[in-house]
Amino acid sequence: MRSHSNHLCLITATLLLSLIYPLFAFTFDFKPLIAQAHTSQSQNVEAEKLYEEATQQYRDRRYREAIQTYQQALAIYRQINNHSAEGATLHKIGATYDRLGEYIEALNFYQQALAIRKEIGDNTGAGSTLNSIGAIYYQQGNYNQALEFYQQALAIRQELGDRIGEGRTLNNLGLLYENQGQYSKALEFYKQALAIFQILKKCREEGSILNNLGGVYTQLGQYEQALSYYQQALVILREINDYRGEGATLHNIGFTYSQLEKYSQALDFYQQALATRQRIAHKAGAAVTLNNQGFIYNKLGKYSQALQSLEQALALFQKIGDRAGEGNAFDSIGTVYKNLNNYDKSLEFYQQSLAIHREISARPAERTTLSNIGALLEKQNQPELAIVFYKESINITEAIRQDLNTLTLEEQKTYTETVADTYRRLADLLLSQGRILEAQQVLELLKVQELRDFTRDTRAGGKETSDITTNPTEAEILQIHGTLIALGQKIEQCQQTQCEQKSQLLDQREVIAKEFEDTVRSLEQETRSRLATDKTFLDPTILGGNAEEIVSAQPGTILIYPLVLEDKLWILWAASGGITKSIEVPEVGMRQLSETVVKFRQLLQNPKSDITELKATGKQLYDWLIPESLQKELKENPIQNLIFSLDHVTRYIPMGAVFDGENYLVENYNISTIISANLTQMGDRLPPGTENNPVLALGLSDAVAGFNPLPNVPAELDAIVRQSSSDPIGIYPGLEFLNKAFDYKALRDNLAGHLILHIATHGQFVPGSAYESYLLLGNGEKLPIPDIQTLRDLGKIHLVVLSACETALGDTGQDGTEIAGLSSYFINGGVQAVMASLWRVDDESTRLLMEQFYNNLSKNTIKSPVTKAQALRQAQLSLMKSERITITNNTDSRATVEVKPRLGSQSATTTKSDFSHPYYWAPFILIGNSL
Repeated sequence: MRSHSNHLCLITATLLLSLIYPLFAFTFDFKPLIAQAHTSQSQNVEAEKLYEEATQQYRDRRYREAIQTYQQALAIYRQINNHSAEGATLHKIGATYDRLGEYIEALNFYQQALAIRKEIGDNTGAGSTLNSIGAIYYQQGNYNQALEFYQQALAIRQELGDRIGEGRTLNNLGLLYENQGQYSKALEFYKQALAIFQILKKCREEGSILNNLGGVYTQLGQYEQALSYYQQALVILREINDYRGEGATLHNIGFTYSQLEKYSQALDFYQQALATRQRIAHKAGAAVTLNNQGFIYNKLGKYSQALQSLEQALALFQKIGDRAGEGNAFDSIGTVYKNLNNYDKSLEFYQQSLAIHREISARPAERTTLSNIGALLEKQNQPELAIVFYKESINITEAIRQDLNTLTLEEQKTYTETVADTYRRLADLLLSQGRILEAQQVLELLKVQELRDFTRDTRAGGKETSDITTNPTEAEILQIHGTLIALGQKIEQCQQTQCEQKSQLLDQREVIAKEFEDTVRSLEQETRSRLATDKTFLDPTILGGNAEEIVSAQPGTILIYPLVLEDKLWILWAASGGITKSIEVPEVGMRQLSETVVKFRQLLQNPKSDITELKATGKQLYDWLIPESLQKELKENPIQNLIFSLDHVTRYIPMGAVFDGENYLVENYNISTIISANLTQMGDRLPPGTENNPVLALGLSDAVAGFNPLPNVPAELDAIVRQSSSDPIGIYPGLEFLNKAFDYKALRDNLAGHLILHIATHGQFVPGSAYESYLLLGNGEKLPIPDIQTLRDLGKIHLVVLSACETALGDTGQDGTEIAGLSSYFINGGVQAVMASLWRVDDESTRLLMEQFYNNLSKNTIKSPVTKAQALRQAQLSLMKSERITITNNTDSRATVEVKPRLGSQSATTTKSDFSHPYYWAPFILIGNSL
């Protein structure tokens, strides 16, 4: 149920607001200044009274009145030169604007307060204001500036020994890092804050932070750990009768059980949360819990109870004036009616939802409702019309992504749910109608969208993305539908007031409704007739640009896109000359494909696995991913190069290892993958020979705490790089930095002047948590993956080779998006191609494969060009066809700390008879420009 999943809420404990926004229990010394006149004393008393009155207005949520009253007090404090009180009042005015969400005004007053407090040496007040300024930047999503001010606040509070203030700022830092996906740092700061409040016996703060810790573990999917923290928080909050915090924690426990799909337990805690919130008349909290409770009832198929909960939530949202909540509730009710097959009712609620979303400019929610309308129309067997709404949903998605960093924190949180399903549904419908070129464009956008969701980087794949093409009839449908919605709002308002124009408005609706139906019929006829004669009528240039460049860059190339859906598999392929075709593979859904891929990976990662079973499993994948009609095309045409833009679980497959019944795929074709065509540039290749291709090689061979030694790395680097003309070995000229010489500066300062970057070290890539992913430098320090993009000269590098284990595979939800992740950071930095591994690599076989790869690449000449894909293929074949090799007993492999669950990884055995098993030669994949 898409609409509900987008509107489920994980609530942070109420006190968290007090930790983000300073507690308003300031104490000021209002004693008269030395030699202060009696008049000044009386004015001071008057200002105090105004200040207290404003504070009460603030507590009563009469924020505009509070600002006016604070301003009156401020004027008096300025008149009598009471700078301490002036600074405090400026701070309070800023805090009140903060509550109103008017961040520019809030910053203005906070900055005035900060200047005064620094001037008079009020360090305690300065620490508080710095913390509040950090909170403003946090709310705006400006995390770098938030961090700067939080750190200043923390330093002052620690210097003053202000333990409570220190704990609050530490909590805020935890929240900041949590929202950046830096969960290790978030946990570190939350736990520091927790320790302080436990020592100080501040139970309310302790309960709040325990709740926050539960929230982090929920984000990490470690639900049992999350429940443990929530339960601890619940005990404390109940002991101190913090009913608001208790309600939030009960709600969060319910949410966690919902994520575990333990719906009965989730419902129990939601009901407890609801009872608590209703007891204290917390209408906003009750509305959110009722909404989530409706989601559970819907999942359980209890639709009447779902409607009852959602309608109660809707009434509360309307009563408190929460238009966003009201719009979400309308959408959720529409989904329940859709599940009841009451399509007219469903559409009615969706349209009400859409009207509100547009009224308040809630674009992420608008995107969701448009997608839900598309799903409703698809269910009604109106594919042409469903496509129109799916397209509009995606176009809004792309627009949001271009300026997501300008949205408020709350808007960004609303947008964190994955939106990839809409892309998949649209591509499926387009392929079902034979609209292949449109589907290809959607698949390109899907790749970028998944990359952005995974890395949490809105710039991933470039800021600018093109809209999905709509033809004039589709655009007209959207325009008329928008008019119908706007008119529906006017009619609803008119009926409430019994306005005189009611009959006229109803007549207008009938006319526009008929126009809408006629336009829909026109679209259906136009689509079906024109598809019969011209399948490129919507946009004949879609395959132009990068996709056409890729298949035309080298003769004999085919680009293959799998699209994995719940119940089927599509294979779309493209060749030069604008040739595109799609193949439906029925009855091969996501579950069956995933199970087969996991089995294949387990067999690949065990060098002693049964080769007959491995080949049989590889043959099954071959038949699905290269169906019979495509096999025929490959046999009948001089195809030499296969480029895959893989999807979902297929990203875990080293395509060279699938088996056609006689050979591995790599035995017949040069194979590479791309993140997407739009992120791939094929206009450049390495110069011929070796002298013009200098290599920067960096490696770690020593044991580092938590990591095994890699004794073959020195020989690997020596075989690749010759550092001087007198160097007896080495294929390419370049520089080599080993162990402690391989630090961040060695990498950063030597990129310029090199075309190839070779890194032989341990690496770990944590899905969905880029800042916890890293490459291990030779001095034992960790290079966070996002920092790769900050390397100024990275764009001068053509090829990056990551001779490290699992650099393209980490702990995952089994959809494979992380495989594009690490490579994307290099490619976004301007690198043309990345070679990385899919699983733990045997150290000795890696050295041999790398030496052979570079040796093959060095044979590239103008007359006899050798591509990177060819060089990798020949290196893999060399290992595959190798004679029996005896090597020194060596227990290490390029290993990282294991993270469970994973796709069944196994270490190499200590002795190997040969390297013909795919375990040794298959893990390395080439991503990007294969030339």
